[in-house]
Order: sequence, then structure tokens, then C-alpha cells
Amino acid sequence: MEDDRPAPYPLRFREILRDYSFGNRWIAEALAKQNLPADHRLSETWEVCDRRKDSSQIINGPLAGRTLREAIKLYGRELLGTSIVGRFGSRFPLLVKFLDVTHALAEQCHPDDALTSGWQLPDSFGKTEAWYVLKAAAGASVFCGSRPGVTRDALFEAILAGRSRDCMTEYPVRAGDAFLLYAGTMHYSAGGLLLYEIMQSSDVYVGLGKPPEDLPPQKRQERAERAIEAVHLEEGFDCRTTPVAIELGANRRTFCFACDKFAVERLDVAEPMALELGGERFFILSVIEGEVSVACDTGQERLVPGNTCLLPACLGRVEIAPIAPAAVLKASVPDLAADVIGPLRAGGVGDDAIRGLGGRTRLNCLDELL
Repeated sequence: MEDDRPAPYPLRFREILRDYSFGNRWIAEALAKQNLPADHRLSETWEVCDRRKDSSQIINGPLAGRTLREAIKLYGRELLGTSIVGRFGSRFPLLVKFLDVTHALAEQCHPDDALTSGWQLPDSFGKTEAWYVLKAAAGASVFCGSRPGVTRDALFEAILAGRSRDCMTEYPVRAGDAFLLYAGTMHYSAGGLLLYEIMQSSDVYVGLGKPPEDLPPQKRQERAERAIEAVHLEEGFDCRTTPVAIELGANRRTFCFACDKFAVERLDVAEPMALELGGERFFILSVIEGEVSVACDTGQERLVPGNTCLLPACLGRVEIAPIAPAAVLKASVPDLAADVIGPLRAGGVGDDAIRGLGGRTRLNCLDELL
């Protein structure tokens, strides 16, 4: 390590705030975040990201005031990990956020990597994303994926008529539910949801609402056709995953969803729990309940609900100790065989249950490994 660089340590960031029509103030009310503005909606708080115009600003330790992009330039594979650098170079591959869907979230989907490249969009990635439901109002639901029997012709007509949600499957929702929205998955919600959301580092978006009436008929049809190009239609598609848990003494490790883009676990921590970072990949920790101390040889952070920190890949052993019994979401870009399948099989979980972490779809990349 160069002499003028501080040793890597757990990094905290200032939230990047977004004000959209679907949000309100639920993030500020339900979580324990501090110093949030009181004069406007907080529809999204971007917890960790490095995009063209938005790179999270570090707020703790010797690197305070620098951005994640600057930290990546400074530390490279020590921060990202050898596996991540080998796959993505110096690009940070994830965006983690809290999402307030108090009001309706419009009908939409997101293109995959290949289509994003083919359309020559400025994003480097397509957009597979996933939701972990933190809170849900009574009667809340989400619409995800295509209903049985939906054809492209039927979807085309539905978009032109402003009825694309009629082509989607509706799921009643409660806290703890998890949805893996592969690129191309249609989705919509009427509201009443507070979500943790993880995605590829991308902001590509395809609206599936009714094309504006003032467009000429040909343009309206072209818009609908372009939207359909991004949609994944599949009989039997089900993007709701089935979380599976293994007990670790008084603690519990619950795998929520997993794909080749990311995996998220819920760690219920009642006694100190150790994480091992072996230099391959970084971890992102987000506290959703309780309070914890996150400590390693080079630093310690105290986290409350709504706080997120990034653990550089080179940290070695990190201990999560509960100050009050806590739930922590741990995100990573995994080696599915070593980081998901292996631990679950060792914990006595069968392959069918492991397969459920990817949903029921031909896009489930766990299938070929089981």
C-alpha cells in the first residue's frame, strides 16, 4: 500500500436524494436517518452508487469529502475486489437505494444489457433490479411479469389503450416479500410500499403507459413497438422469490434473492457475527431494524435503521455486533456456486429451495448450477 493512502475501512456515504411523484416522507418517518430535508418528498435515497453524474460522497474517516469514484481510483481492486475488477474493470456495478412508493409507480420495464447496447443508450448496463419489502400498507400489491396467455400482439394493443397493467400478474404484498425483477420484467404498483431496492448501476427506463394522444398514430405505434421490444414474456413466469434461512446459533442468515448480477441476504443479528472479506468482492450493509456496530482492524461504525456502509474487499474479518437486536441486509455481486449454493447446501437446504431464490423463469441462472 502506498504510504500516503489511509488503510481502507468501512465507508459511509451521504444519501443522494430523489423527489418523484410516487414518493412522500415514509423513508424519513420509518427509518432513523438524520439531516434529511424537511421541505420536500423523499421518494428515493440512493445509498451507494457511482454513475456518470452521481457518485456517493464519503462522510466518515480520512476519506470524508471524497467520492466513491475517487476512492475506487485510489484503491482499485483493494476496494472492489479481484473478482469484480476482473468482470467490470473499475466500474462500480451496483446501485442500492431505499424507495418510497406511497403513491402509484407507473407501468414500466427496463432493457437488458444487450438491448441497452443495441439502442446505444448512455448507460453501461441494462437494468435487472430487485425489491425487498420493508413495509406494506393494508391491501398493497405489486404487478410483476406477464399473466398467462399474454402475447406480444395483446400487449401491444393494451399499451395503446393504456391497459398494460392488465397484462401483468398481481401479487398481494407484505413485509419480508422479495421480488427479482429481471431486465424486461413489466412492473407497476398502486402504492403503499416502502422498499429496499438493489439494481445494476443503470437508470434505463421503458414506460409502458399509454402513448400521448397528441402523437401522430404512426409515432404512437412506434413507441409501443419499441416498448414491447424490451419486455420479457414467458409462460409461468414468477419473479417472487422464496427466501431460505439457515440458523447460526442465535443469529439467522436468510437468502432473499440471487442472480448473476447481485445477491441479497438478511442477517438477523442477536449476537456478534463475523464476515470474511477475502479480497474477491466488496459487501454493502444496510441496517433495517435495530442497531449494530461494524468493526474491523481499521475502523468501526455504528449503524441505525436506514444507515448503509460499504465494506472494501480487502478488509479481512469484519464483526457485526448488535447494540440492539438487529436486521441487516447484505448485498454483493456473488460467485453463485461458492457464496450462495455452497453455504445453503452446507446448511441442509435442498436444491429446489435454492432454485427458488431466482424465481420461476428460464432467466434463473441458478438452474444451470444445480
